Amino acid sequence: MNLLQLKYFQEIARYQNITKAAEALHVSQPSLSTSIKHLEAELGIDLFDRKGKSIVLNENGQNFLRDINSVFELLERNQQKKNIQAGGRNQEISIGGEKSELMLSSFIAGFVSRYPDVRITFRNSVKMATLDPEILDFFIYAEPAGKDKRGKLVLEREGHSILLSKQHPLAACGDVSLSMIREEPFVFVTPHSGKMPPGYRICCDSGFQPNVACITDERTVMLSLMADSRLVSIVPSSDARAFTHIGAFVAFPVDQARERDIVLSVPARKPLSPIAGTFLEELAQVPEIQRLNPALDRTLFDSIP
Repeated sequence: MNLLQLKYFQEIARYQNITKAAEALHVSQPSLSTSIKHLEAELGIDLFDRKGKSIVLNENGQNFLRDINSVFELLERNQQKKNIQAGGRNQEISIGGEKSELMLSSFIAGFVSRYPDVRITFRNSVKMATLDPEILDFFIYAEPAGKDKRGKLVLEREGHSILLSKQHPLAACGDVSLSMIREEPFVFVTPHSGKMPPGYRICCDSGFQPNVACITDERTVMLSLMADSRLVSIVPSSDARAFTHIGAFVAFPVDQARERDIVLSVPARKPLSPIAGTFLEELAQVPEIQRLNPALDRTLFDSIP
């Protein structure tokens, strides 16, 4: 068994047609058929059900395909690391979380300028459980403001803002309050369809139950829905800043006690790389971060070698 055989199998499984797979691979049909027969003989199982000239991936083939896809994904990841090195960037920092693409933009811009051989990657998800801690250096997520901050770095104390499309009739107002949007249709982003986000509870605490027209787990879906409608939302302040930069939306702060902190933590795994440790140390020296963390817990830095 070799990688060429596995690639041949992957392509045949994709097309489930020897002729099309042969054309895509630029090989002859007989040699492709022979290669797959040898692979099946070596494995001791049939990977396809054959009916005349047609072939269909069977259960054995489906299971084997999942394994092969994992192998090629691993090879691709290793190749990406080589490409980073070949491009003059031989170090990488991986950040993941529900808020990671919205935070630290100015700090990161300065960091990559100071360390030109570093590449920073973001893996974003509304569900933290889908992120693999084995390939991440840092998690960024929201949690209740009063929660224990040991082993964490507070990045922002987050309020909320009313978000409107610039096409909304209220967008031209100098200020928009909750009372002004109580009759408007709402859209909310939440990763849990059965649990409303803080913005919903802010409305209820202000004396009205919002008219929820849409719920989604994707910010981009929310923005698309709002762009050409009267839909409004109440979103975290960090989201509001990012959305207003797009140019199609306006935001107005909600006079409400903060409910959440945005924090950074280190997954419980192997020690940080030297460059990730430098990233964490320099981040902790940012004046705004120091202000938010007056009693910084140094256990966060125990993962630095």
